[in-house]
Amino acid sequence: MSESRKKSTNPLYVVRNNGVDVEEAQNLFDLLLKKTGLDKMLPILESLFHILLAQVETYPVFLEVKKMFDKLFEKFIELLFQIQQMMPKKA
Repeated sequence: MSESRKKSTNPLYVVRNNGVDVEEAQNLFDLLLKKTGLDKMLPILESLFHILLAQVETYPVFLEVKKMFDKLFEKFIELLFQIQQMMPKKA
């Protein structure tokens, strides 16, 4: 398969810095992360999750960490639902 066929026929691009920087997004989620600037925050969030999970030694601490994760994922699902509502319906 040629290199041109491997690329998406409808690529997504993120434009930053008043058109100076243009990046290709791999999918809609990647586009959302790059457009909002959260792609730079992912390593920080990942480190935070590792630190929190390293602190889990007892069941009550586990429950508190689980509550934080549940709240975060709930907000994430709400965000995805809102994005889905903004997307045009396919005919």
